Amino acid sequence: MRITNCWRKRKSELERDYTTMEIKKAEIKDLNLVVKMKMDMFREVGSIVLLQDNADEKIFAKYKELYQEEKLCHYLIYEDDNVVACGGAIIKEDVPFCFFKTPMYGYIMDVYCVPEKRRNGYASRIMEELIGWLQGKEIHNIKLKPSAKGRGLYEKLGFGNSGEMELWL
Repeated sequence: MRITNCWRKRKSELERDYTTMEIKKAEIKDLNLVVKMKMDMFREVGSIVLLQDNADEKIFAKYKELYQEEKLCHYLIYEDDNVVACGGAIIKEDVPFCFFKTPMYGYIMDVYCVPEKRRNGYASRIMEELIGWLQGKEIHNIKLKPSAKGRGLYEKLGFGNSGEMELWL
């Protein structure tokens, strides 16, 4: 899907700058871009130090496996052929959900937009696609772990506090 956004360069000028935005469902051939965006996100939030050696290679291999099983997908937003935003969804089947009538749930992850392109609605657009993909897989429950900056967006989309807690040891 291609959308053209227009922004005025200067209020006093009639000149406009045209930027083309395109959203695409990632394929295995796009995984290098997906992993790069994920690593950029880890760097930005300071979590890169928590990762194993060669984490990018391990992430790539795991994502490739999950793509082949059709349990993971990502959407990428391009501006003039450059990736500026990304988001993914995975289908999980862990305990205790594997004992439910619907034994799986969706988990949103890797939602990231490069800092200079934020506040353009890209995360919302990606979320619409991810939720649609999960609905198409007959998922009835979606979870995510929001950043402080992303919490407002997810609340607008209808996500609520699930009451989960965690303890880091």
